[in-house]
Amino acid sequence: MVYSVLFLTLSLFAASIAEAAENRPFWTEQALFHFGDDVFFTGRSSCAPNVEEGRQRAYLAALQEVKNFTRTQEIGGFPLDTQMIFEDTHPADCAQGLVTVWRLLRAPRTALDSLARRAAPGKPADISPILAQVAAVRNLTPRVGMLRDEVWNRYGLPRSIWARPEKGELIWDYSQFGLTIVFNQDDVLTRWRLTGPHPRSSEDTAPAPQPDPPPGKDLPTIDLTVRLQQLEEQQDLERHREAQRYCSLRFADVPASLRPTQGTCEQREYQRLKEHHPRF
Repeated sequence: MVYSVLFLTLSLFAASIAEAAENRPFWTEQALFHFGDDVFFTGRSSCAPNVEEGRQRAYLAALQEVKNFTRTQEIGGFPLDTQMIFEDTHPADCAQGLVTVWRLLRAPRTALDSLARRAAPGKPADISPILAQVAAVRNLTPRVGMLRDEVWNRYGLPRSIWARPEKGELIWDYSQFGLTIVFNQDDVLTRWRLTGPHPRSSEDTAPAPQPDPPPGKDLPTIDLTVRLQQLEEQQDLERHREAQRYCSLRFADVPASLRPTQGTCEQREYQRLKEHHPRF
């Protein structure tokens, strides 16, 4: 009986941690990444006594990421903007009353390059000390033409979804990052916009494009769970069909005695398709 209670307790604890992780914005899982011409640094403060101290600790942690990235000890006067803050007021891995805070800092790559040059004054003017590092950091910039599955795999679930039937558009809003993505009727990304201290947009070449007006009341809200579940079921069905099609063509001219047992090829090909991840 004791073992059953202990197992149930551990199972509920693990489930609560998994559920909390699913609700976090995608950037909390990234120490740093670049998005267009900006580099983002994530700082985390675990089990802080209150929100205010958690925010300060998270800021210092993100600041340390900047120092590590630019290999400098002092960054006084350096422009750093807070893009987003995420607070977990009931973290499963902390005592009651404690909070965990993530803070996302944003810096232009050109500014980081200047900071790195300050730390290494001997570098030639035509060689960027940051360029190679940025290339090695994960690029999370969306691109026009991406499929909806790719966006989902990269950024996770959006906070809300809006539909514009009159324009044939579907809008995914990642408010915990400031990112808005627009798809057409074929589930292809047509444009995106990043709000914040220095707005970016796929439609504008200016450094600070103006954001679009917020969706009006005539745009119905679409239930996220139902739509995303349908998307996953549709994707899974397409994998099965593709696996059957491949195996049918692969062994079309092979004698029956030499063919693999029924279902073996299809299952192997289906698993391969399921485990395949798009290159980012």
